[in-house]
Amino acid sequence: MSLPSTLLCTCLLLGAACAWAEPGKPTLDLECDYLPNICNLPDDANPGLMIEIGSEAIRRAGFVPNVKIRPWVRAMREVLASPTALIIYFARTPEREPLFNWIVVTNTTDFRFFTRNGAEPCNSLQQAISRGLIGIRAGSSVRSWLIQQGVSAASLAEGQLPEMAKMLNAGRVGSFLGASITFNQTYQAQHGKLPTEGAVVYSSQSWLASGPAFSPATATRLAKAINEMKQDGFYEQAMRKYMH
Repeated sequence: MSLPSTLLCTCLLLGAACAWAEPGKPTLDLECDYLPNICNLPDDANPGLMIEIGSEAIRRAGFVPNVKIRPWVRAMREVLASPTALIIYFARTPEREPLFNWIVVTNTTDFRFFTRNGAEPCNSLQQAISRGLIGIRAGSSVRSWLIQQGVSAASLAEGQLPEMAKMLNAGRVGSFLGASITFNQTYQAQHGKLPTEGAVVYSSQSWLASGPAFSPATATRLAKAINEMKQDGFYEQAMRKYMH
């Protein structure tokens, strides 16, 4: 065997031995819908608040995060079917309750009604109803809350955030029910101005959750990591970065 061939074989064998001796850490999928400032796309400058928090928790638990930005319906379906997937910034609604394992609360989100720039604020559900169609983001947990409050599905317009921002500015919906951290940026990017914010009308806890096949031991490690991050300053640092 020639010297180059011998060296090549030696390198390959050493590489295989190193790979066997130091196997890579297992991967956990971290899934979320695209929500600017919360869960950003891979080519954005920052990953987003919840992606940073979820990824750090996964690393502290001894795993490698693999971020997947998916529409809610697809993300939920994938997480339910996988033993190694998680979903973050996820509301614990009655219809979701029996399907998922609820690992730990990640944050609380305040929801308010937005009106177009320059319009009067909308500070209550009653005011929103009087203004006509209520816009909501497709897949949002606020739909369940509105239905529970007696709002009919026919009174709602559902779509992605960019579509909702256009409809609100054009007057095609009287108000939009959402969160400042996600809706303000979308509206301002389109129209150069911020929408008018009303008072907080509803608050919801967001969770890190998994499907039924996910390891309970791993879930415990993740919950411990999140709680430690709330104590050691990681959460505060991340919040300051995104909630300016």
